[in-house]
Amino acid sequence: MSVAWVGIATSAASYLPEIIKLAKPLLTRVKGPEPPATMTAQIAELQHAVTANAEAIGLLVNEMQARIDGAQRAADELAVTLRRTRYWAIGACVAATLAIAASVAMLLT
Repeated sequence: MSVAWVGIATSAASYLPEIIKLAKPLLTRVKGPEPPATMTAQIAELQHAVTANAEAIGLLVNEMQARIDGAQRAADELAVTLRRTRYWAIGACVAATLAIAASVAMLLT
């Protein structure tokens, strides 16, 4: 299961610089009281940054969901393989037990 998390972490790491860049918008700095035009520009920058951030997070969520679905399918396939292997192991133990019993019976007669 840790292999799946490595893939998820790798996909998330590829988006981190973009998310950090979008989360830290460059705001216009003015010394003293801020005029209304500057506040309007800052609000517009923040709205743009929030929208871009939401889109980036949406892409990240979709990719993570695809990887989680793939990991779940792999886990289901492994469970089936494990069950099949367990049946073969039980059959081999039964066959070995019968072979030992037959050998002991042949030695005693």
